[in-house]
Amino acid sequence: MTGNVLPIARPNPKRENCHRNVLRSTLRLTPIFDTNIFGHVQDGSIPAKNWRFLLAHRPGHGWPLSAVTAVELLGGIREERPERFVQQKEQIELAYQLSKGRIHEEPRFLICNEVLGRSLPPEVPRLPVEVLGDHTTVVRCAKSLEELLSNRVLVKRLQTRGEGHAGTAGFKPSVLVEGFIRAPKREWLKRSEAFADETYPRWREHFQETGKRLPDEQRKQLESRLASDAERVRFAETILRWLDATAEPESVAEITKRLDAVIEFTIFVDRQIAGNYNLEKNESDVYDQFQLHYLAMDRFIIVSEDRNLRTRTAGSSQAKQIMSFDEFLKSL
Repeated sequence: MTGNVLPIARPNPKRENCHRNVLRSTLRLTPIFDTNIFGHVQDGSIPAKNWRFLLAHRPGHGWPLSAVTAVELLGGIREERPERFVQQKEQIELAYQLSKGRIHEEPRFLICNEVLGRSLPPEVPRLPVEVLGDHTTVVRCAKSLEELLSNRVLVKRLQTRGEGHAGTAGFKPSVLVEGFIRAPKREWLKRSEAFADETYPRWREHFQETGKRLPDEQRKQLESRLASDAERVRFAETILRWLDATAEPESVAEITKRLDAVIEFTIFVDRQIAGNYNLEKNESDVYDQFQLHYLAMDRFIIVSEDRNLRTRTAGSSQAKQIMSFDEFLKSL
């Protein structure tokens, strides 16, 4: 045989040890399981054997559920859609298997405490994870949507009600939606419309006439603006002001780096807003953007089967902190 012959690779103990160390470092990270994971397990897109493998490798206390995922799972229960109750209950049960009932604090709370070294401002309402936990417990114990709506669900113990004693409980999903879900969506809609107002005040009229929010010339100007570092800095300054923190240059630089995936995702959506992006039809974007805030803390990774999420954050320095389910399994 002529030509160059590639040598047969011999085992390299140092390289193998390095590989094992990388896997161990992944194991030390805390996974945030996106809401879509539980739907994929339920419909079989994620094989049952892979789910069992994951459960066998979870820590003894489980992997806590993201507060954002908990809200989105609970938000899927609707009075007007009783046929979906069993499906949502099953997904919440799967989430409980993985988390053993534990829920992470919401990311804004963690950013304030761990990154900014301050408490969450009073004007920024904290998602009460204890209440979310109780709602998921009630859903798991409910035999039907009717039982849930009529407060006849038998529960052994709740964190925020009954002083630790057994009793009956229930709730109306519409009240839950109003309290925990509509507020973030309203903020997202308000922020998106304010962005469009600032870019082109006549966007509503233009949208009615053409189906797009911006004329071609304004869209070109917007593209140039969104591609600039100044836009990323501006976003970071807005977040800091919202969390009542000082926007010193050092703080702005740090939060810009830590929220890089959030900023990348938001800029992607802003580009779509210039066209015919439908805010109502893409309401899940509010959850995705909120979930990405967890990456501001170095210990978190996100496990998701949402290709759009990964596409929209592909240009981020934190893109490798978003893994598919199979990628995460291989790290175990």
